[in-house]
Amino acid sequence: MRTGIFSAAALAAALLLFTASALSADPLASRVPADRASALVRGEEFRRSSAGREADLAWAPSHPLAARVQSDLRSEEPDVVVEALYLWKKPRSASPEAELLAVYNVLRAVGTLQGIEYWSASRRTMRLFYEESWRVVSPEDQTRVPDQRLTSLPPSETFTVWQKDLSFGGNLYRLDYRTSPDGVLLESVNLTRMYYKFVPVAAPGALKVRVLALNTDEGILFWAVSSARAAVVPGVRGKLEDSFGNRAEAVFRWFASSAADTWKML
Repeated sequence: MRTGIFSAAALAAALLLFTASALSADPLASRVPADRASALVRGEEFRRSSAGREADLAWAPSHPLAARVQSDLRSEEPDVVVEALYLWKKPRSASPEAELLAVYNVLRAVGTLQGIEYWSASRRTMRLFYEESWRVVSPEDQTRVPDQRLTSLPPSETFTVWQKDLSFGGNLYRLDYRTSPDGVLLESVNLTRMYYKFVPVAAPGALKVRVLALNTDEGILFWAVSSARAAVVPGVRGKLEDSFGNRAEAVFRWFASSAADTWKML
């Protein structure tokens, strides 16, 4: 009889432990070193740039999707790399599945990027970043497609977007999404030649922006990596690095604002 009671109690405890584990994400310190995790929780942000033979990554999270980015970047051998790391603190917790779907739908809503602003350090003022941003049918058919919210998380997805920003003008991009049980990787690559004030800086496929959003117990770890094989023109590389940094920060602020609204519905 005592054995039966003990077994029932042990089973109940095990089920409770399993349920608690299933309803929580992994700790932030399992994705980044403990000192960096503490800094992120305090609200610190990380940003660095590198160029030429020194172009590399320093803040990649410990995750298979991040390892994929590192491998791809090594094979691409870019001339410029700008890396940024942020943490968005969740206002409350829901199931990991619901949280990740919310993150995916935020990153998928490219139309909401239109009108976002960034801080211009040189002008010491906020400036318009994306003048236009929307999904299109294909590179050949640029009919506008409205944003849609998904009700389940796909393993992968690809579509084309049109975006016009102050740095590079209007261009077509391919967006590739990949998911894991606790993360979403977004990869953007230019499909059209890019110019900076009429100066060609990147051939089609030469500029890539990657965003990895990982669900952790403390919040959403947001890792942004911009890279390019770009024309080396005096004065342009610095502008390119500044633009990449502005892009990362503006996209994170957009993500944080959109996620805050989305979390209210969880």
